[in-house]
Amino acid sequence: MSVFHAPLHASVATFALALAMLGASQPAFAQSTDSASTTTASQDGDGQGGGEVVVTGSRIARPDLVNPMPVGVVKMDDALRFNGNDISAILTQNPALGFGGSTLNSASNGLDSGARFINLRNLGTNRSLTLIDGKRRVSGSTRSSAVDIGTIPLGMIDRVEIITGGAAAVYGADAVTGAVNIITRKSIDKTTISVTGGLSERGDAGQGQASISTGFSFADGRGRVSFGATYSRTDSLYMYDRYDWTQQPLLLPNLANTGTADGIPDRIHVWNYRQHYYAYEPNFWLGTVNGQAVNTRFMLTDGGTVRPMVHEIYMDRAPTQFALGSGGDGRNLVDMNQLRGGEKSVSTQGRAEFDIASNLTWAGYFSYSKNNYNGAGTYYRDDTRTTFMGVGSAKAYLDNPFLPASIRAVMQQYGLTSVNIDRTYGNFPVRDQRHYRETFTLGTELAGKIGSSLNWSAFYQYGQFNDHAVEGDVPVKSRWLAARDVITGPSGLPVCRDPAARAAGCIPLNIFSTATPTKELLDWVLDDRDEYRKITQQSLGAEINGSLFRLPAGAVKFALGAEYRRDTLENRDDPLALSGELVYGGGPSARSQLNVEADVKEVFAELVVPVFADKSFARRFDVELAYRYSDYNTVGGTHAWKAGTIWEPVRGLALRAVRSRSVRTPNFGELYEPMVTNTTLGSIVDPCEAGDIGKTPTREANCRALGVTTPLPDIKTGPHVTTGGNPALRPETSNSLTVGVVWQPRFIPNFDVTVDYWDIKIKDIIYQLSYTQIMNLCVDLPTIDNQYCAALGRNQTPNVPTQQHGILLPAGAPLYVNAQQGNIAQMRARGIDVSMNYALDVGAGRAGLRLAGTYLLDHVFNTTPGAPAGDIFYDGQYNYPKLRANLVTSYDIGRFGVALNTRYQHGGKGDNMATAEQYDINDVPSRTYFDLSARYGFGAHTLNFSVNNLTDTMPPYLAFGEPGIYAASSVYDLVGRSYSLTYTLKF
Repeated sequence: MSVFHAPLHASVATFALALAMLGASQPAFAQSTDSASTTTASQDGDGQGGGEVVVTGSRIARPDLVNPMPVGVVKMDDALRFNGNDISAILTQNPALGFGGSTLNSASNGLDSGARFINLRNLGTNRSLTLIDGKRRVSGSTRSSAVDIGTIPLGMIDRVEIITGGAAAVYGADAVTGAVNIITRKSIDKTTISVTGGLSERGDAGQGQASISTGFSFADGRGRVSFGATYSRTDSLYMYDRYDWTQQPLLLPNLANTGTADGIPDRIHVWNYRQHYYAYEPNFWLGTVNGQAVNTRFMLTDGGTVRPMVHEIYMDRAPTQFALGSGGDGRNLVDMNQLRGGEKSVSTQGRAEFDIASNLTWAGYFSYSKNNYNGAGTYYRDDTRTTFMGVGSAKAYLDNPFLPASIRAVMQQYGLTSVNIDRTYGNFPVRDQRHYRETFTLGTELAGKIGSSLNWSAFYQYGQFNDHAVEGDVPVKSRWLAARDVITGPSGLPVCRDPAARAAGCIPLNIFSTATPTKELLDWVLDDRDEYRKITQQSLGAEINGSLFRLPAGAVKFALGAEYRRDTLENRDDPLALSGELVYGGGPSARSQLNVEADVKEVFAELVVPVFADKSFARRFDVELAYRYSDYNTVGGTHAWKAGTIWEPVRGLALRAVRSRSVRTPNFGELYEPMVTNTTLGSIVDPCEAGDIGKTPTREANCRALGVTTPLPDIKTGPHVTTGGNPALRPETSNSLTVGVVWQPRFIPNFDVTVDYWDIKIKDIIYQLSYTQIMNLCVDLPTIDNQYCAALGRNQTPNVPTQQHGILLPAGAPLYVNAQQGNIAQMRARGIDVSMNYALDVGAGRAGLRLAGTYLLDHVFNTTPGAPAGDIFYDGQYNYPKLRANLVTSYDIGRFGVALNTRYQHGGKGDNMATAEQYDINDVPSRTYFDLSARYGFGAHTLNFSVNNLTDTMPPYLAFGEPGIYAASSVYDLVGRSYSLTYTLKF
């Protein structure tokens, strides 16, 4: 057999572990001789086995699974019974993984849109370490060290091991909440071809995949080669595919509210939210004109006439310039929202091993992936606020040859020479966001033995990530402004007013038209913003491990090693963006130019000491210790450690505990992001607004002290927000504790149950408060004499509105907020994990049960340690449910097998921090999903049919955020009932 299974790979596991469970914890003690203790290790299920294993959470090989830390396992053969097309979607069904990870269902635009990152315990993707075969990989995130798991060929994944606890002493920084180790197939002696196709019951949300894996040996088995590739396609899913865009629920201030404690909800759901100036139809507001109060917004109809715009219910009690209401004219801004991004990807992976001698093995490996992601954006729109391109919406002048007669008549009626035309340009292409990502890794390893008790290994690895990010069909500022100001030229045809623009080829834009623009106009006024990002990682290391000496209870085992890693990041923006032509108010945001690097030198040690064995009070009692010292060129030295124990007082019962200290060092963005000021656009949630001023006991008095004499209305422009990195950041530190019990009674064959309590505390959290959080903390603390009030400015002109962005702001309205990264927060999360596995013979077949569940006790974020008013309690909120559980029930007989996956998510609150009368509805019901699978094998062929979301269960139709939790596709299933079929050929 190959000796190249040294602990550095963390890629070997026993057959018992492979069969143990889907997403639950493996028993961490030796079983009876008729089960695990007689089972040989297997690297991937296709190759040859060995006697000692390495599991995630330790670098020390052992004859059985004596790991104090719970290790969950997702076996791909079991998971793919339900025809999963996306590894991130498969893993997020595990209750230990939070909803906040990045997936195709996350935000459709942004720096990392379309990438897939792990988020253990809902504590952040930057605190979860992802490993491939026990090694780090180059980041797939433009700012953090998170690994994009979508770059791994699904057909080459054997299993995923999940350790939910501090693992920095074993693997280094970022493993604050644990590590996910993706184990790939290596020693493959068969060829497998698999093709999957799927579609929702509604005929959309299609998915498809084709994969191949193969391998062979040569030189009498001394050499081994494996290779695999996967092609995957996922179709986009849009808001309009599931919901009528006219029916958007939104929480708005309740007109019937009379105070902070009147028993009347402060905010209520408006089920058909609209705003007039968002409309696709050209429209304009006339307030007071030449002393006459018109106070009407007019709309140009499809027939060319002009009429006043109306709401069925006005939420402002009367028409205003920025009126909002229910029903009638206008639109909301979510009709083009994307619930799931579209992607096409190709990924490959290969490995070659050769036994140079009986005690020396060389290996080389590579992986390559190409992911093309399509994320929908929004249509360009503008209105009278100067936030838009610095000047506001287009003006209709009397000499514009496109001016409709009906609008001209209104202008002449009121003696106007111009009016601002507000609208959404729905006839122009959507501003989309595309990512063209490439990731590759090359590595080489040597491993061998020294004598009979020591193993050594060394490796070098290079990885590179490239992202060509395209923000498509963005109006070019100078050309757009010139094109929309039109006059009649000497030839009698419409031309751009500006002579310089005409000389440059300006094409006139008809701001009143809803017809599809000509290609010539689109080519003139639109362009793509191209950004280029490159991340590299070089890592190398060496390790020695084995047995030091023997004690009466067994051999003392150790691992000792050193590693070096160097990461770089380069971000180049489009010259047109840097010049301001493609970055402006109402358009794309400013980005940072970065060219930075960081390196770290590390040493680590691990020790397992058997204290007792075969005693009346302890069949086994082991102590495990680990320590790592890391020297970063950015933050200096850090220390991480782990101490654990496992005690088996009687056969079949074990108690385990581990305590660890972990660290997370600041990433490139947190350290080096330049200070950038952006202007928020549209409605904001201000704690001094009518619907929110009663949310905490201190708000009303503190808002008054800030100059808000009466609760603010819905303000249609937000503050200038300045954000940026901080080179003086310190590492985060985490203390975690896991205590558990494993029971595997001899009188119930093939049954085990585990219960583990976990507690994670993180201090010095690197965090950048949002402008909303800063405004909230300013008035939620006992007085306004605090750092948060000092970081923001409000209009201090009593009773005299201040004009900003072309609109009048009342006294007390927010003007600016300053925010910067800092070690300012703390976080704690506690919970209980339960898992159960049971297999039994029923008739001629075998039935199986696999249960994994998590009960969340606490999840508290202390934005201002020492000030309870700044505490945010997440546990029990709909996206931090108290209870999540998965139960897989299966029955296999001969060539036929069926399985049912039951997924339960407890209900909760829409806003966990709300008072009893904050909202009319704050309770979110639970959701249960059922996935059904049936497969049949005949010879080398297998057909697998599955129905996901069997009962077509859709999310609760509630607001909380825009567009609302009914569109929270990272929390709920938005596809509905879907069908898929997989054909597999193995030979």
